[in-house]
Amino acid sequence: MRLTLFGVTALLLPLLLACIHPSLEARLQLLEVEADRQAVIRLMHAYAQGLDSLDEELLRRTFTEDAVAEYVAVNYPLNERLEGRDAILAWLRKSVGDRGNSAPWHYMSTAMVEVEGDRGTLRTFQHNRTLRGIGVYTVEARRTAEGWQIAKLHLDTRSQENQLVESPELGGSPTP
Repeated sequence: MRLTLFGVTALLLPLLLACIHPSLEARLQLLEVEADRQAVIRLMHAYAQGLDSLDEELLRRTFTEDAVAEYVAVNYPLNERLEGRDAILAWLRKSVGDRGNSAPWHYMSTAMVEVEGDRGTLRTFQHNRTLRGIGVYTVEARRTAEGWQIAKLHLDTRSQENQLVESPELGGSPTP
């Protein structure tokens, strides 16, 4: 009887897998979790890139269809809760407006990510250089068939710009 390469592999694979040291298996699991953490951080970077470049298709890919977004300001009038990807994108389109060829506005830093299975939670600080805004994003991400996507986004933001803080009517929403 002649064994093919497939046959030899089928015979040896269970034996090889049985020989994997438990610590190697634990290390591989940690690497998988770390890869998921990095994917969630890249998701947040894609969101910021989509905002700053007004790339609606990129933003569409970052949110689940049933996503919820909350944009809350501490010291100026902003308190938005949006349900569904289309509502979020419409509000962002209206709020962000036409920036032309502006430089990036949003800088994300010190991301902390926890992943458990197909769910991840990210908390990151943001600085909006144009509006002199600072804030904290808290994001619940979900692994989907399209990859990691934002299921819930919450921004607590504060402006350091006196014009925004002192104005009772902004004449338009500040940039998220």
